[in-house]
Amino acid sequence: MDTQVIIFSFSIFVGTIIGWLRFKKIEPAFLPFIICLTVASLNEVASLIMTTCQANTAFNNNIYVLLEALLITWQFKTWGLFNRHRHLYTFILSLLAISWIVENFMTHNIFSITFCFRTLYSFIIVLMSIHINNNLILTYRYSLLKSPVFLICTGFIIYFTYKILVEAFWFYGLNVSRDFRINVYSLLTWINLFVNLIYALALLWIPKKAQHITLS
Repeated sequence: MDTQVIIFSFSIFVGTIIGWLRFKKIEPAFLPFIICLTVASLNEVASLIMTTCQANTAFNNNIYVLLEALLITWQFKTWGLFNRHRHLYTFILSLLAISWIVENFMTHNIFSITFCFRTLYSFIIVLMSIHINNNLILTYRYSLLKSPVFLICTGFIIYFTYKILVEAFWFYGLNVSRDFRINVYSLLTWINLFVNLIYALALLWIPKKAQHITLS
């Protein structure tokens, strides 16, 4: 595995460490996000070990994307996204779980990389992030660049929008060219680094005694 790719991927540890160091002093509403970063960090370690041993990383990555989807959805719930539509939260969780099971155990194999679930949950996360940020633009009284919620959602929008594009490339067979695949993944590693640094900054901006965040 390329050294730059490893370094960029392990940049997720910056936010993870900051999150746990500050956790006792900050609003517990960010717990799902911190857990999500922790799971991502552990998955990066597992993927590195398995790649070094020339083992298939599809299994652990398929498990990870399910956990990521559920944890991020939980995070939006703690931010009050589903306060007016509580049934929607249950519906999204059920949709994610069922679609993951169908794709990994019925239509495909859990030991192979799948595309439909990744596209689905990325699309859902982007929609939820846009909704949250729209509300913040209308209601937040201070600089949005100092809003941890706005920064995290912006990171989600950037990363998962590009992820949707990548999955679309693969689905329509546009990954035939080796040079094209290299360029796509190279850009993804830079986006991953940039977004991980946004997450770290967001965790630094969380007030020590923040009020519970509720969004209409």
